[in-house]
Amino acid sequence: MRRLDAWREARDRGASVVEFALVAPLLFLLVFGIIDYGVWFNDSVAMRQGVREAARQGVVATFGTDDCTLTGVTGGSTEARALMCTAQARIGALSGDPAVKVVAPAGWARGKPLKVCAQLKVAVGTGIVPLPNDKIIQAEVEMAIEQAP
Repeated sequence: MRRLDAWREARDRGASVVEFALVAPLLFLLVFGIIDYGVWFNDSVAMRQGVREAARQGVVATFGTDDCTLTGVTGGSTEARALMCTAQARIGALSGDPAVKVVAPAGWARGKPLKVCAQLKVAVGTGIVPLPNDKIIQAEVEMAIEQAP
């Protein structure tokens, strides 16, 4: 009788291993999908909020003192460069540094438009699940300048 119980127990253990082997790929796909989309959504929200905060600082002429290295940026006003640094600091994405652009097409004068744009390619992820827009997040805010520098 004891031998029969041991055989049943071993058979049940084998069934559990087979069941886990069948369920594990779906479980891992679900977990890694949650992680990938979590990082993407976090960066998306951080991008929108950071661009909005930087635009708000720009329209009230509070450009901040954030120092950063702007690669690939030539020319531009001191205000625009300071605002780009502020935007990068405010965004604080998990998966890298965003590319930021600040445009004041009619100059830095009261009532004129100020546009702050940012773009980020999400570099973190397992690649198991497809992310929207080929992993590129974009944000753009346009506000009227309230106070000239």
